[in-house]
Amino acid sequence: MDILFIAAGGAAGAVLRYAAGLWLARKEGRFPLGALTVNLLGSFFLGLLAGILPASGQTFAGTGLLGGFTTFSTFSVEAALLWNESRLSFFSYTGITVIGSTALFWLGTFL
Repeated sequence: MDILFIAAGGAAGAVLRYAAGLWLARKEGRFPLGALTVNLLGSFFLGLLAGILPASGQTFAGTGLLGGFTTFSTFSVEAALLWNESRLSFFSYTGITVIGSTALFWLGTFL
């Protein structure tokens, strides 16, 4: 049964990520706000869930929904593209993503 909850959550999360990506579409030569936003929000909400729900209750929302919503692979591609465009943008993006995601996760756990 857990697999069905994870699959349903993952499908919903992927659709939400796609919608967020369309809304914050990356324009050529611009900062990749779509992937940054979903990763920061996903980290915050995962921290919030970790502070509220027991591990057994995180299957749908944590592993499924937020696992489908956040995207490490897109972060990696965007970082590689930025490396070729602008070192400042590359370091800003990777720094904000890593430090911001960690900080927002911890903030979520404390709320």
